[in-house]
Amino acid sequence: MLRCASLILLSFSGALRAGAQLPPTPPPLLNTEDARTLPKGGVQLRVLNVWTLFDQLFDKTADSAHPLHPLGQAFSAESLGVRQFPALAATQNALRTLTGNPNLSLNLGQQFSTVNTRVVTTPISLAYGVTDRLTIGAMLPIVQTHSTVFVELNPRRLNGATGANVGPNPASQQSTNQALLQSLTDASNALNDYITNCAQSGSCPAASVSEAQTLKATADSYLAAAQVLYGANSQFAPRGTAQTQIAAQLTALEQSINSLLGTTFTFTSAGANGDPALLQLQQLATANPGVAFDSIGSPDQIGTGNIELSALFKLTDNFADTTSGFRLRGTISGLVRLPTGFGPSGALAYEVGTGTGQFSVDGGGILDVGIGRRGMATLSAEYTAYLTSSSVPRMPNSDYALFPLDAPVAGTWREGNALQLQATPRIRFTDYFTVNGAYMMRRQNASQYTSPNVTAPPVILATTEQNVGLGFAYSAVARYASGRSPLPIEMTYMHLETIAASGGLVPKYNRDMIEVRIYYRLFRRGR
Repeated sequence: MLRCASLILLSFSGALRAGAQLPPTPPPLLNTEDARTLPKGGVQLRVLNVWTLFDQLFDKTADSAHPLHPLGQAFSAESLGVRQFPALAATQNALRTLTGNPNLSLNLGQQFSTVNTRVVTTPISLAYGVTDRLTIGAMLPIVQTHSTVFVELNPRRLNGATGANVGPNPASQQSTNQALLQSLTDASNALNDYITNCAQSGSCPAASVSEAQTLKATADSYLAAAQVLYGANSQFAPRGTAQTQIAAQLTALEQSINSLLGTTFTFTSAGANGDPALLQLQQLATANPGVAFDSIGSPDQIGTGNIELSALFKLTDNFADTTSGFRLRGTISGLVRLPTGFGPSGALAYEVGTGTGQFSVDGGGILDVGIGRRGMATLSAEYTAYLTSSSVPRMPNSDYALFPLDAPVAGTWREGNALQLQATPRIRFTDYFTVNGAYMMRRQNASQYTSPNVTAPPVILATTEQNVGLGFAYSAVARYASGRSPLPIEMTYMHLETIAASGGLVPKYNRDMIEVRIYYRLFRRGR
């Protein structure tokens, strides 16, 4: 009955894959239940505290020798530029114009990030035995999420070898750059006057007029590019080799114009004095219009997950008939999950929500197999169908890639249906202490995203993952029934890890679960 409140997609618009980050939902928690139902009138209070940690991803782009990628890789780049931030395209085009290199790529330098995510889930459930065969229940999950995000752009340890060809526009050199813009404007006007006068007088050589027209077109294109790179509102200015190339291009234009017109124009620019740093990255990520993040920081969320209403119906049980030999107990289960959780706001990178916000139903079965006096295994299968969609403030890239970061495009998301198989072997050492193993395999179909503003929806891959775990349980129920314990209580601890995954993106989860169950009988037989 109990399932984990889901993580929500932190998604980013665009279509180019460059690393990947969190998918919309991790698999539910391991089902620690067996096939028992409560006796008629029985009440079970169940509290589970789950710590889920992850900082690595199983990624379809990884090779067999290195199947895991760091979670922070999605926000790292050896060469940060238009590929990651499409809004830099105008700056790159201006850089290409002024350097005379049509293939030059804008480079802000090297970006490094480390990220780890923690989800603390506290589901509180109450179950009631309607009959000896039928148990109904309800569960409210309280979910707290936190992602620790640490980002550096061109850290000092690189010793200047960042590869950046632009840097912060130097405010101290605005007078020089404003003079450049004015000189280019004046030169363009002078060339226009020359062309007009030649047309009126008809005394200018055709070659000179053609040269003037070419120079004016070049001056106008340089002026437009210089306004982008050196203007008062420009964020980035050229540096290094790019600035040297621009200076040479401007000098050549200056000499050609002065030679033709007999003028003394001077085209001098002042480039950036250093590499971009975190401040410039923050400005890019928070630009509105643009990416429109609130900041680059470590997001937190806390709230309710998706509330669950469940039912268990027992089909067979011969555990009470014998304490040895081969025994079977089987139930069928059903669950309705309400869309009470909420997703990320889309205003922070690596933000994790508290639930899918989608209406879904589960159906399955649980089978207990008893072998001898001490051995037992629980086998279960469950199919989850998602029946509604939920809104997302940012459509994701394919397979949840972080880059490119572009302006948000709202849409809808519908989680893919899933099949989950579980096996929990148990060895009972005493009537109150049991050691438990765990295996879980989950097949998750691809999620579907739609938006009226997106012609090509993102491609999200189906995933298959496997988890194993080990734990122990203490139960005073049998002792309570025999009068040797004052309280019918059970406590369970389980550690679970993701060991393999295929298909799309799957985090490598490490979970620790502590569960407490307390039983109470509202009325007894004969009353």
